[in-house]
Amino acid sequence: MATPRYLTAQKISLLVLVRLYCNSALPSSSTIPILSFILSHTVSPTSPSARSRRTFGSASSDHDTTFSVDVFEDVLQGHASNMPGRTLLDLFLKHMWEMSSFDALHDLIDNLGELLVVPSPTDVQVDVPLDRIHLSKTSPLGAFVRRARLEFTRLQFDDAMKLWATFVKYRASTAQWTKRLAGIASIGVDRVAAEMGLRPGDDLYEIAYGHLEDQGQEGGALSTDDLDRILDFQLDRLQRFGDRVPDTMKSQLSSMVRASGQVHRQAHLVQFFDAWKAGDYTSSFDNLHRYYDYAMQTREKIHYQYALLHMAILQADFGCFGEAIAAITETIATARENQDMMCLSFSLSWLNHMAKAYPKQMKNAGYMSMLGSERDVLTFLKAKARDTKMYNLLSATLLNEAKLCLSTGDSVPRAFEHMYQSSHLNIKENISNYGNQMLLQSTLYSRLGIPHMANVHCELLLDSYSSSCPVDERIRAIGRQAFIMSQSGRYDEAIAALESIDTNVHKSLKYHQYLVLCLGVIKFKRAIRRSDWSTCTHLLSTLKPQSATDPSSTPLDPELSFLLHESHIDYLVSRGSYSEAFKAISSLARSLKEDNADILQRVNVLLMKGDLFRKVGKPEHGFGIALRAASVSYKAKLMPSLWAAVGLLANLLNSLGECASARRLLEGVIPQALEGSDNMLIGILYSHLGDSYMGLADPNQGAKAASSPSSSPGTARSTAANVAKAELYIDRARECYKKSGYVAGECEQLMKKAIIAKLRGDEKLAEEWAQNHNRVWEEGMRGFED
Repeated sequence: MATPRYLTAQKISLLVLVRLYCNSALPSSSTIPILSFILSHTVSPTSPSARSRRTFGSASSDHDTTFSVDVFEDVLQGHASNMPGRTLLDLFLKHMWEMSSFDALHDLIDNLGELLVVPSPTDVQVDVPLDRIHLSKTSPLGAFVRRARLEFTRLQFDDAMKLWATFVKYRASTAQWTKRLAGIASIGVDRVAAEMGLRPGDDLYEIAYGHLEDQGQEGGALSTDDLDRILDFQLDRLQRFGDRVPDTMKSQLSSMVRASGQVHRQAHLVQFFDAWKAGDYTSSFDNLHRYYDYAMQTREKIHYQYALLHMAILQADFGCFGEAIAAITETIATARENQDMMCLSFSLSWLNHMAKAYPKQMKNAGYMSMLGSERDVLTFLKAKARDTKMYNLLSATLLNEAKLCLSTGDSVPRAFEHMYQSSHLNIKENISNYGNQMLLQSTLYSRLGIPHMANVHCELLLDSYSSSCPVDERIRAIGRQAFIMSQSGRYDEAIAALESIDTNVHKSLKYHQYLVLCLGVIKFKRAIRRSDWSTCTHLLSTLKPQSATDPSSTPLDPELSFLLHESHIDYLVSRGSYSEAFKAISSLARSLKEDNADILQRVNVLLMKGDLFRKVGKPEHGFGIALRAASVSYKAKLMPSLWAAVGLLANLLNSLGECASARRLLEGVIPQALEGSDNMLIGILYSHLGDSYMGLADPNQGAKAASSPSSSPGTARSTAANVAKAELYIDRARECYKKSGYVAGECEQLMKKAIIAKLRGDEKLAEEWAQNHNRVWEEGMRGFED
């Protein structure tokens, strides 16, 4: 038997249930659940146009097209019928088994036509119940009934007989469900055969029904329509969530497509997305061409601009930016020609995203902005989205406006306003754009120095919206949580969180590279804190060394690219390679300025440069840089950067002998920095504060501060108090460094303790602190060797 076009045993059973509904055999309380069940298995989840375009998928749910007869039991058994003592399941099975011959199947299909004809008031039909429900031909149920009758009339006799045989096999297991069926089911599979005296073993009976036991699948054959719906569901999952087809499902789909004996263009699109996510450029390219070649053969020319759009995204994902720009330019021209505003708007939105994420590569490929500045592009997209009621695009554009406010250092309340507008739109129009919103809110709270709130929003995404968010957004939320953990020194927990991600995610090349890069950056930072230089060298050569040394070569994720540059500079400074570090900082700063990069990244580069001047003994050069970084951070509300800039200013003031001013600065920001939970930053601030108090303990500094002779009793008491406070803050800095795993910093504080003890004349205590210094260093070295 060839694969049926539409009718299967499941659809015959649904037709029986439709007839029960139209004959008013259902109580009013059961109407909505039964209709929902019928429609969920008969109406396609997406419209034909949406199914054909396959662009930026629409919401759908899982619809089982090969459900067993047990599903009817689950739906119907809990509802009472209009007959006392009978459930809807009893009524349904009664009608199923009353269809006891191939002729009865014909009668069912023929009688369904009466449900589509509304009788006129002048007609008198005695046999028709007065309360019968008649279906409109354009209603979902009416369309289902009309197509079922049409497809049945198209069947050849042999195919119709095999459809009847599959239905007999499908309902066979229900004969023992209730004793009330005993009288009906005892007739057998065919009443005509029973009247003729035919039994199993007779030649004629075996010709008609002898093959029923050989059918492996209870539900019968899968129709072409069912297979198209399964492929559509897979495409929707691939597009909305970005995951790959599981291996078991892939083998099942392959066997289904082969068994159908027909060409399904959706199968090529499924293979395209799967190969794309796997990083197989050649296969994805070929399958995309196959899909749209079949589409053009059917003269569905509306596919052309979407083919180009997919081609542009594919080329850009594999780093072919020149080909991507050519494809997207042709997409925009074709969409304008066909007046397809949806495709045009999405194309412009994607092009704006690429120009922002990869400015250098796009510029090298010859891209010139079509609509002016980024703010002009977002204004245009927002206006078009409102005009065409493309709320999904409007929500994404509002979030992009909020991102632009953050990246340019604009008003934070304005960014919140755009995010809340997007959130309201998501709720009002039922748009599944919560993942982007949660990630952006997490970013905003991180910049405000509230990592707890940033972590809460990542947890909210993973716990409450995980089922409706793409894999990419879930991975980014886990990655952000891992970096928040690493800030407080919990490197092992951060690495464990990244390694606990489902191994199926690694089947996608893009996600695998992202996770490997996240793990590498965290391990690289941990190795720098531990002074494990051999591990640093190995990781640096593994994590795309050209990305760390050449800012023009950007990996797949721009944010991780900057983190890798930053870690590489930290490594050079920690090793004492100040000349190489200065070159790397200058190159990175020049690249960020050309690309008009995020204000946070540019401020961090200023901080690295100012700190480098401090380390090489030129505090005058670093003072102006640190002051500018603090000013920009304050205006843009980049609180962690502001605290780091103030700490750098205080350290430079200490170097210049202005310890009192440095102390006032540090005491003003340390309470806020404590809320940020960045142990490394807090340890640095405490260390600088301890240096300030030691500077104030200097007799010359004390004389300046008190305007009195250094030998006065008040000055002596003040010196002792300052030394005591210095020891207090040095101990706090040592604790923070220990939590963050910074071995060199912890040893530095122990050496300060030894120097203070020696200045007091306590040689024995100084020796103990020196021994503690050696012990901590040796333990730290043994720790990473193990």
